[in-house]
Amino acid sequence: MSRKRICNMRLALPFRHLEKACKSGFQASNIVQFICERLLTRIDYSDKYKSRFTKQDERGIYYLDNLKTYSQQRLEQLIEDNRIEYTSTGTPRIKNYLHEGKGVIMDNIWIDIDSINSQATERLGYPTQKPEALLERIISASSNETDVVLDAFCGCGTTVAVANRLKRRWIGMDITYQSVALILKRLKDSEGQAAVDAVELHGIPQDMESVDALIHKKDDRVRKEFEKWAILTYSDNRAVINEKKGADKGIDGVAYTRKSKDEILPVILSVKSGNIGRKEMGELRGTIERDGAACGIMITRNAPTKPMIQEAKEAGQFKPEHYNAFDRLQIVTVQEILDGARMNLPLMEEVTKRAQKAKADSQIGLNFE
Repeated sequence: MSRKRICNMRLALPFRHLEKACKSGFQASNIVQFICERLLTRIDYSDKYKSRFTKQDERGIYYLDNLKTYSQQRLEQLIEDNRIEYTSTGTPRIKNYLHEGKGVIMDNIWIDIDSINSQATERLGYPTQKPEALLERIISASSNETDVVLDAFCGCGTTVAVANRLKRRWIGMDITYQSVALILKRLKDSEGQAAVDAVELHGIPQDMESVDALIHKKDDRVRKEFEKWAILTYSDNRAVINEKKGADKGIDGVAYTRKSKDEILPVILSVKSGNIGRKEMGELRGTIERDGAACGIMITRNAPTKPMIQEAKEAGQFKPEHYNAFDRLQIVTVQEILDGARMNLPLMEEVTKRAQKAKADSQIGLNFE
């Protein structure tokens, strides 16, 4: 089976969303109309229409409609089949059964798909997220199984997730690793690790050479991509990136662990691409104390020095209830992440679906100022 691909790219196609498609003048409504005509999808009747079905017999629920022009032979057959009912005035009416209807042909104005509200189970907190039902309709109408679906601005991955479920091959592109990480997490949650293993990644660091290339990019739009890659990869996509501009007080990302059944504490992640020493480790230790964090993790491009290791050792350990203690100040290198090292803390909180809430949650009390 052909592999799926996620590309972390800066260059993408001009067709971002349906409403922006076809700059040549072909209107988005024409595209939708083409999809409708090709698929000829029928949707369920409205509740208002169903309300007319007030009668019922052994065949099902029905309403009485005026007779059309029938031959005498056809009329006699309808009477024999118990499909004719007479009104109180003796006028014959034909029984129209709800279950025999085919629904209504889909229009080019789609109002039967609800938008994603704050309570939607598929909500990820992504500002431009589209309902899966919408993408399922578009993909089903415009492609067949094994066809290739391309989303050049894949964002939170709704197109990718739906295409994968509908057995399409797909290519997804986005400028930020955060989107790539979210898509991988979404595939894993919905379809298991096998779906993630089938994905072919491009533009994602695979060795130290590609890591250094990412570190030294001068484009402001990808300035934090190394930090995002390091944090989301090491945390297995269970951390929140600190998007705050300006001084971040050494907090590049936050994950969550439990101290007890009712108390959740932050795990602070700091990423350094240059030479650092005991001073930076001491600053991270101070941040842990200031914010009441369970622990701090320093992700570093270079191997730690002996003074750094000593500072981490002196920070001691954190002991959650009912779980083994772990180091309060930890060091992990980029090479270790490339070799497969991943965060291993007890009862790590899944934050993909509550990232926006978690960053503002008062009980966490993180101070980015």
